[in-house]
Amino acid sequence: MLKRLGELLALTNAERNVILFLVGTFLAGLAIRLYQETFPSLPAFDYRSSDSTFAALSAAAEPAGEADQSHNDSKIDINSASKTELMKLPGIGEVLAGRILAHRSERGPFQSIDDLRRVKGISQKKFEQIKNLIIVRESI
Repeated sequence: MLKRLGELLALTNAERNVILFLVGTFLAGLAIRLYQETFPSLPAFDYRSSDSTFAALSAAAEPAGEADQSHNDSKIDINSASKTELMKLPGIGEVLAGRILAHRSERGPFQSIDDLRRVKGISQKKFEQIKNLIIVRESI
């Protein structure tokens, strides 16, 4: 029957191969659709509530004009933060937190958040990630 249909349509080998490919793709799509309807997937997990890095990056993406003064209280003061507090910042691990503390003890307190760029390992990209999460409070 297929041979007779091929003779009637006068298809070349390349045209037959394309038609077979399209029919196969269509059938595969139907099979996938049937599988998805038969075995529905679980609802996606909401990482926003459990991922502190996501929360920190979301806060960093907030425009500066919308941040209120109480928001500054949640920022980390790089002049008084402990190693553990510094490690809560995205991209700051134990080694880099130690370098920040060493820089602070050797050269004194940071005058602005931009001074943090002088610490070895703080690239421009890493600084951009954390600059909205840190502050430098004036020492009394």
